[in-house]
Amino acid sequence: MSRESALASRRFLQNLVWVVVICGFFLTGQLLRYGFNLQQLNQILDETDKLYISVLGPDIGNSPFGRLQFAYGKLAATNRIGLDPVSVLAALSRPAVESLRLEGLTLDGKKARARGFFGPNVEEFDTYISDLTNDEYYLFSLEKREEVFGGITFSLIVEPQ
Repeated sequence: MSRESALASRRFLQNLVWVVVICGFFLTGQLLRYGFNLQQLNQILDETDKLYISVLGPDIGNSPFGRLQFAYGKLAATNRIGLDPVSVLAALSRPAVESLRLEGLTLDGKKARARGFFGPNVEEFDTYISDLTNDEYYLFSLEKREEVFGGITFSLIVEPQ
């Protein structure tokens, strides 16, 4: 074997080792990423199952989301004569900011009363109320507004449009 071919073979083997090392680093990185994503997915699934168990009980079945939809449909069917509590909460939450905390919702046929606390950014309360007046399904009227230490306690009357 000539000296030139020995050098070429040695250079080829060095390059091959570097390619194998770089591919090994790449594969190790991908395996770590896969492991972290799998761990995060399992954590999300566990938290979702905990939420389902808190609503449906320990036996959530094969399709807990379908059971939730069925339970909501039953609830909505029994309350057809009045306001839908989930849609009222959704309407109250759409323009909400971090300063809002709903403390209670009382349904009485075609009328509802929502109580809450808004703070500490009290200057945004009027904006929240004006955003509620633009709702296409419900009429919101401010029944009570009381400034307390750290915010505003309020009561709203909710009626269908």
